[in-house]
Amino acid sequence: MAAACEVTVADFLKGTSRKTLFLQKNLPKRTQRLWGSVQNQKPMTGSRRRISLRCCAQANPGAVIPMSLVDDNSRSNGKTADLVLHFYRIPLIQDNATAELLRSIQTRISDQIVGLRTEQCFNIRIESGLSAEMLGVLRWLLQETYEPENFGPDSFLEKKQQEGLNSVIIEVGPRLSFTTAWSANAVSICQVCGLSAVTRVERSRRYLLYLKSPLMDHQINEFSQMVHDRMSECVYSHRLTSFETSVVPEEVQYVPLMEKGRKALEEINEKMGLAFDEQDLQYYTRLFMEDIKRSNCGAV
Repeated sequence: MAAACEVTVADFLKGTSRKTLFLQKNLPKRTQRLWGSVQNQKPMTGSRRRISLRCCAQANPGAVIPMSLVDDNSRSNGKTADLVLHFYRIPLIQDNATAELLRSIQTRISDQIVGLRTEQCFNIRIESGLSAEMLGVLRWLLQETYEPENFGPDSFLEKKQQEGLNSVIIEVGPRLSFTTAWSANAVSICQVCGLSAVTRVERSRRYLLYLKSPLMDHQINEFSQMVHDRMSECVYSHRLTSFETSVVPEEVQYVPLMEKGRKALEEINEKMGLAFDEQDLQYYTRLFMEDIKRSNCGAV
């Protein structure tokens, strides 16, 4: 009988161990199996051989957890601490899109911005440590196959920033209070590839602005508003170390439409940035004042 050889996911993806998928010819006399072992005994008479089966299964078999995937802290207290890994890839957008964005910010914000570079950051939450083998699989999934040199654990923009030029880095990404659809798909792929420790993967976008002179705070805010959606994204003031958030939802506000009319709706539209146009204002004013006839309407 032939024993199935062990091939790691990383080796298979790299193609280094595909030849070992064939059955081996030279096998030891004793071959281990998952639930038992087959042991060859000496022949009794002639060519007859007696083969005995001996079960090696445990009474209550449980899940096998590779200890290389569990860090020391998890072993000591029995809990898995959330860790956040960071990988960077350049560029975020192609050269022509970068040049177009640079012209736009020079026109709308300041002509003191003379250069622009971009990168994307993969923020990865893991419940336990990753072995070198599993880390290699994760890198293979995230990097470009034909440009591996443009991917790494260190920020490419921060290396450029250390060259001494006057510059600023602005990072935007999904809000931490909910998981994006992209993250759900990425985690599913990781699970299929054996990366069970990966529980969330979010992409953030990083911009390096080269400046002739420092920008004012309101100019930096204007740029960040150009490159992210305030409803589902936010500005990252520092590198993510956790996906936990302490944001407390605001209390429900009431809009006194019956008392103040359309003016009340215009005020809440301006305050909360609801982006109501003329048709929206007319519709909701008529809906609450004429159809529903409520004294006020709630707005979160």
